[in-house]
Amino acid sequence: MRRLLAGLLILTGLCLVAYPMVRERYFDYRQQGLMTAWAESREVAVLPEAGEGEDQAEPAPAGRPDSSREKYIQENMEGILAIQKIGLKMPVLKKDTKKNLNISIAHVAGTAGPGEVGNYVIAGHRMRSYGRHFNRLHELREGDDIQFIGPDHTCLYRVFEVLVIEPEETWVLEPEEGERLITLVTCDYSRKPWLRLVVRGRLVPWDSVSSSSGRRAAPFLIATSTAG
Repeated sequence: MRRLLAGLLILTGLCLVAYPMVRERYFDYRQQGLMTAWAESREVAVLPEAGEGEDQAEPAPAGRPDSSREKYIQENMEGILAIQKIGLKMPVLKKDTKKNLNISIAHVAGTAGPGEVGNYVIAGHRMRSYGRHFNRLHELREGDDIQFIGPDHTCLYRVFEVLVIEPEETWVLEPEEGERLITLVTCDYSRKPWLRLVVRGRLVPWDSVSSSSGRRAAPFLIATSTAG
């Protein structure tokens, strides 16, 4: 009986130790699935229309996302946030729910959209594991680039301010007249109760962005055909 009890206690302990790792792996799997489906949907979006070539009679590629997943992507995902300096490339989900923030980062409700006049606010967890979600956000400095890759355009923002503030300082979520801003918000663990780490950037005007195509697609926006 004692051996059985000891075995159960050891098994329980192992489960408690393993649970956080398993949980992380599950959400990482969900996030990677979103990234893969997004890339596949962008490839499908630029496939030639029927009748434009002689090979159009071939069956659809096996990598084409199923309709249910494509619908989920359209309804729940805005695009991809990419910050080369910290090796971040993550799906931006449309609602900042608890479930979505476990999977990835999310657009804060009531704030502007990407590239719009106003303040595009994205929230994310400061995960303990190195490189997960906004874990390395504190490494950003003034002048660093933040890229948002949408279904039909890319926005390039440049960091102008990095702050550590109290949770009640919600002014960072507000727009500034005439400005096109991005604000990334996560926790700061330097003391309890937790503070907020905030990175703010301004949209880079089109004239300041070099383009290999040499033609202007839209003010402040860089046209793209895939999610890269």
